[in-house]
Amino acid sequence: MEGEATVWIAMILLAGLIALWAGAREAMVQHRLRRKGIHARGLVVGHSLRGAGKDGGPPSRTAVVEFVDARGSRHTLQPGMSGVKGLPVGGEVPVRYLLDAPEGARIDRTGKRVGEVGFPLVLGTLFTAIGIWMLATGR
Repeated sequence: MEGEATVWIAMILLAGLIALWAGAREAMVQHRLRRKGIHARGLVVGHSLRGAGKDGGPPSRTAVVEFVDARGSRHTLQPGMSGVKGLPVGGEVPVRYLLDAPEGARIDRTGKRVGEVGFPLVLGTLFTAIGIWMLATGR
């Protein structure tokens, strides 16, 4: 039983650290986009289902956004977290991208930026704190 608990604690701590890393990485990407990114107008061209049938949970809907970069090339952006509320098909959304890496574009809305950074940081902090608490209390 003790070995099984150790495995769970390690998995919780690992999940927390990975989520913290993801949040910190996204914060750096967002900071770089704010400093050096180019603004473009994106057009919501559709919605796609993600995670259909996984773990028996309902699929999530994300927006599919197209934009044209400064060089005239067309790109498609499908954010990992977008939902579709406030992003109707045919609607315009602000997009930011780096000139040399338009494939790393992000929707440039405050709520999206905060969610993409805040969610993994909060989740990572929670999981890491639970793992440390479990280690400290021997549970």
